[in-house]
Amino acid sequence: MASLNGKMKFKYEDDDDDDGYGDSSSLESIPTKIEPNYPIIDDSEEDYVDEGFDSAEPKQGKVDVNLKNVLTGLIAIVTGSNKGLDDQKPPSSSSSNQNVSFLGSSVYIPSAPPLLEPNYSVYKDLLEAEPPHWLPDSSTTTCMHCSSPFTAITCGRHHCRFCGGIFCRNCSRGRCLMPTRFRERNPQRVCDSCYERLDPLQGVLINSISNAVQVAKHDVVDWTCTRGWLNLPIGLSMEDEIYKASNTLRGYSQVARSDPEKSIPHALLSRAQGLAILTVAKAGAFLSYNLGTGLVISRRSDGSWSAPSALLSLGLGWGAQVGGELMDFIIVLHDLKAVKTFCSRMHFSLGAGCSAAAGPIGRVLEADLRAGDRGSGLCYTYSRCKGAFVGLSLEGNVVTTRRDTNVKFYGDPYLSTSDILLGMVDQPKAAQPLYTALKDLYAGLRQ
Repeated sequence: MASLNGKMKFKYEDDDDDDGYGDSSSLESIPTKIEPNYPIIDDSEEDYVDEGFDSAEPKQGKVDVNLKNVLTGLIAIVTGSNKGLDDQKPPSSSSSNQNVSFLGSSVYIPSAPPLLEPNYSVYKDLLEAEPPHWLPDSSTTTCMHCSSPFTAITCGRHHCRFCGGIFCRNCSRGRCLMPTRFRERNPQRVCDSCYERLDPLQGVLINSISNAVQVAKHDVVDWTCTRGWLNLPIGLSMEDEIYKASNTLRGYSQVARSDPEKSIPHALLSRAQGLAILTVAKAGAFLSYNLGTGLVISRRSDGSWSAPSALLSLGLGWGAQVGGELMDFIIVLHDLKAVKTFCSRMHFSLGAGCSAAAGPIGRVLEADLRAGDRGSGLCYTYSRCKGAFVGLSLEGNVVTTRRDTNVKFYGDPYLSTSDILLGMVDQPKAAQPLYTALKDLYAGLRQ
């Protein structure tokens, strides 16, 4: 075999012939033009490294082969000196001087900080951030994120509540709770960049400044408060729905104590897996319309009540009826199937009922079947009504979950109705009047 340091003259053309193999006599016998135009490797030379490429493919460029690196690696594999490499620390600079290759430092040191050691200084800056000065609309004609031009209808301007910049709708879809100094308890619109910064803090903000963790301000439901005289059919927030439901339960507690025969049977309430409490306004002649809002709660496995979820009810009635009335409904969900029906985004109810109201006193009794994308169930409806109305009708209603109201109350845009009703959420402090009214209702029925 020819010496590696000697210069040899070959009869064929090859750009990568610095390291020759075989004796000179065999090389001189090779024709001037051969196919393919790279050296033929014998089967005995299996350990030949073709400069980082597969020997069956043509070479793409000239690369120096360091035999010392190859031999050192082979010796390490044979002797087993490479075992336990994962437990070693990153190699020092002296190792690199020996031309020994190692894995990157990211294999030994994580590229992201561990969860148990967060960067508190960064979070502190965000939690103590001050409200920004919003940029005027005239400061830019394009989105500050995607550079889309603003238009009157298809691409309007939206300010980020955290940085004050102007963005299009697609670049500001996120909703986050703001730090304490913003004095905002409802989730606010933020741009995508600010959403990524604020998202890790949402758990802290939900448990500290959201509406659900605040103490209920309106908890007086007796005759000394004008709000307790009459429930309005539309509640603008979850706090309004909690007050309305507490007032409705207080009225039923009074009925249960004064005239037990007109109250909801204790046997039915004791087995109830949930309650839906709504205030609905109804008016019409032969064809009636009804609209109202309320909330639904379910009973947990330990006997306690879940957090509330807001509802909206819209329906029609047909039959021998005339007049108008304001009704406070209590819908008894007697099994888990009925509870899962209210976990649906939207469900339908069909039932028949008899209604009679004259002045401030009236009663409505209904039995209806409800069906939604989470299931179906049979429910019993009891209500007290005020107004001038009489009739026998067939009722059809659409009940939807007011997801925007839930988000504003709990502060979590990812929270679903199933999470609320099936016990994934703790009882909110703001709903304490509701739980007190439920306790009084069951205590009055047991007497």
